[in-house]
Amino acid sequence: MKQRIDQIPAIWFLFSSLLSIFCLGIYVWGGIEGLAWKEISELIPQSVSLFPESNTNLQSSIFLVRQHYYVQSISPEFWPILLGAILGIIGLALLGQFVQSWAKISWKQIFLGILIWCGIIFWRNVDLSAMEWFSFLHSPWVMIASVAIALLSILSSSAIPSFLLEISHSSDKVSSQKKYMGFMLFYLINLILSMGNLWGFWTSTLYVPTFILLEISFALGMARSLRLEEKSQQKLYAALFLLSHSILIPFLWNNNEVGIRALESWGIMTHIAMCLLFPVFLWTNFKEPIQQNLAIYKVIHKAHFIPLFLIQIGVFIVCVSWVFARQGTAWHQIVAAYYNEQGDVEHFGGDRMLEEMVYKNAMIHSKLNQKSNLSLARISQAAGDVEKQAYYLQTSQIKYPLEKTFVALANIYGNENQWFESLFTLKKAQQLFPESAPIATQLSRAYEQLKQIDSAAYYAVMAKELAPKSPMNEANLLYFDVHHGSQLVHKDEIDSWSTSSDHAVKSNLLAKLWKNKQALPREFNQEAFAVQVDVRDFALLYNSSLYFKGQLDLYPIQEWIKDPNWLQKFPEITFLDAWQDYYHQQPLRALNKLDLLVQKENESKAIEYRLILQHWKLALLEIKAKVKIENFEQARAAIQSYPFSVGILQQALPLLHQAKKHQEAYQASLAAVQWNEELAEFYPMYIQEAFQQGEISYAEEAMARLKKLDPELFQSYTVTFAKAKEKAINRQKFN
Repeated sequence: MKQRIDQIPAIWFLFSSLLSIFCLGIYVWGGIEGLAWKEISELIPQSVSLFPESNTNLQSSIFLVRQHYYVQSISPEFWPILLGAILGIIGLALLGQFVQSWAKISWKQIFLGILIWCGIIFWRNVDLSAMEWFSFLHSPWVMIASVAIALLSILSSSAIPSFLLEISHSSDKVSSQKKYMGFMLFYLINLILSMGNLWGFWTSTLYVPTFILLEISFALGMARSLRLEEKSQQKLYAALFLLSHSILIPFLWNNNEVGIRALESWGIMTHIAMCLLFPVFLWTNFKEPIQQNLAIYKVIHKAHFIPLFLIQIGVFIVCVSWVFARQGTAWHQIVAAYYNEQGDVEHFGGDRMLEEMVYKNAMIHSKLNQKSNLSLARISQAAGDVEKQAYYLQTSQIKYPLEKTFVALANIYGNENQWFESLFTLKKAQQLFPESAPIATQLSRAYEQLKQIDSAAYYAVMAKELAPKSPMNEANLLYFDVHHGSQLVHKDEIDSWSTSSDHAVKSNLLAKLWKNKQALPREFNQEAFAVQVDVRDFALLYNSSLYFKGQLDLYPIQEWIKDPNWLQKFPEITFLDAWQDYYHQQPLRALNKLDLLVQKENESKAIEYRLILQHWKLALLEIKAKVKIENFEQARAAIQSYPFSVGILQQALPLLHQAKKHQEAYQASLAAVQWNEELAEFYPMYIQEAFQQGEISYAEEAMARLKKLDPELFQSYTVTFAKAKEKAINRQKFN
């Protein structure tokens, strides 16, 4: 048991170090942003020769993919708040142990007091849901954690000076003093540089950020506290450490930057004050040991004349005065951070009105804080309030300009058809972020909307130069070449991009080569792929199907059509269904589907489909197939592939009758006549099939039609028709 107890300080040090490293990692990474890039793809129709292999000059549309950026608002995440709550509960438990040990209160009294307090709170709020309880308890937790982090900053402000004192100790007094004075001077200069950058006095990169110094001091302070013999002080420091990090984790992850800045402001004050007072503290208490070059860092916490806690109280008084001498900036920042944190919790509770109100309360204390503005912009975007969204985005970029904020604003103006405002916003953004490829992409789009094609092409090329490995920029250059006749893509780039796995690039590349009547590179891959409900996938599927025709693999298009998402996003999928049927041995079904589309579509599209329909029908009539048919299966397959071949029908229909498939034989002959009403050669077969099916009136109408179309052919079948009619009449009498 004693061995396990002795291991506790080491475990606490390891845990606290990992927690500090975790927070430092989030700080360096930056946490989640309130805005995120999202690629948007548009389908742009492009006219090409649909059947270049034939004499017809039938033009039809394929699709180009034009891409740009959309900025999506990001909601906060719940797990950091939940993790913080768990750490907070552990911290409060340790704090309770410290209070019990310090005040000499029995556990029975503490437990009874907590039980009564919880009972009263529960009785007064019995109707609250689980999430409402969490929100209710979250508010005091954030307050306690904020106080804890303020106290921890003061208690740990001496950790770095103590550590510097320890590592500067040498074998002789002069060397020790020189090292310590050098380390402390360097530390103080870094603090001043950090303070100036934090408060906007100057801009420099030659300093260690304040937050990193704070985490280092927290970890060192935790390590030093574990050396203390009094366990209650260890529990106090551990409790403050856990409570502090219980709020730091959600602040950092959900990018509550105003809270981090408040902590940094308070921390930089406490560290500067301690840096100035610590040498005085050392000299006052340890003048003789210092002159003898003793290792005084081992007994700092046992000062004889001025205890360290009195120095820490002095630091607290100085820093509080300093805060309010700066018009209470750090105070207003931490209050704004508190409301932002409450707003995040209300977001998960689902009360949008309360969530908006809490974020607005945060703006009362810090109008320009980014967290509140972006959160309110997210709420406005969800509500469809474009004006409010634009206002909050503009406010957020006054102090913290971001590429995404400018692009989001430009998109709002563009959606309202205010393209000049969009262009001006993007030009301003380019001045601040000249190396931004997304801004160059958006400038290209804005100029294109304003019909300034040369400028649009210029910025498309710039975007490619700024992000040479981006498939979006490659696809956009190909789009400009095809749609606007630009010459932006070189031959070596075509060969290189032909191996691209990006579907927008492949689709636009295929369109470019098709329009220019160039052969596909050998590396161009035309294999089937898993199609998602995505514009880029649809463009590649559509263009590939039209280009490769029967060479492309079959896709389950009929299943996709049943999904409303497909029809809503890609209504052309119905035409593609007919196209695939035609080039995969289902031509008659394709003709019927396309005929329905002709009746449904608008006039211009109906004309295009009608021309394709005529081309298909003529192509089927021109086929002179020589197929040897020996059984029913071969007969059915032959009719399916060559529905308008007289020779095939003459061979296949008798085999269908032998297999007792009389209705199929009739339907095959009927389809041939319906699609070729002006061709007399199909009528004799249909008339005989109609008589066999007992459709005497239909057969007589067809005979009259045949007599007008080709009297000689009709005359040659007169006897045959008469016998077939007599048999049909006799069957009816018998029935």
